[in-house]
Amino acid sequence: MIQREYVRFTEESNALDYLEKTIEFIRHVEANPTDWKWAIISLHGALYGFLICALKGTNSDNVLVPCKKGGRRLISFAEALKRCQDQSYMVMTVNSKILQLSPDQERSIGFIHQHFRNYFAHYQPCLWSIELHGMPEIVMDGLDVVRFLSLETGNYLHLTAKDRKKIETFVA
Repeated sequence: MIQREYVRFTEESNALDYLEKTIEFIRHVEANPTDWKWAIISLHGALYGFLICALKGTNSDNVLVPCKKGGRRLISFAEALKRCQDQSYMVMTVNSKILQLSPDQERSIGFIHQHFRNYFAHYQPCLWSIELHGMPEIVMDGLDVVRFLSLETGNYLHLTAKDRKKIETFVA
């Protein structure tokens, strides 16, 4: 008899997996600079995942919008980021906090999402040279936002104590 195996994901475990991959790629960038691409792609996934987790609360409808063809789809990264900075979406408990981005964080998130991630994911034929000098600061700003979204919003995130410790370790 064949033993069936499964891997299960939740919104939180998916975002945490992206964060873990981000850290793995960052550890290798000195020896392999092309790993910056994968660090950015996985950091984007972690950011998007924790944006969704912070907004979802106890109701998945908080992060879904109707599709033109029927059904529902997940809100976009840009919409999730906007909503996380809006009190009307983020205040769910007496301990809830809204995301307040510094100018540097706002710039870095813009680079991560609009410039790097989208160009990597939808690569068009070209020669693209990326200056690596500012990359650590961009990634650190992104990790600061992940830390806030995952550990400090005061909203309903389903994270175990072990998960919280992992996040603390990763973003440190």
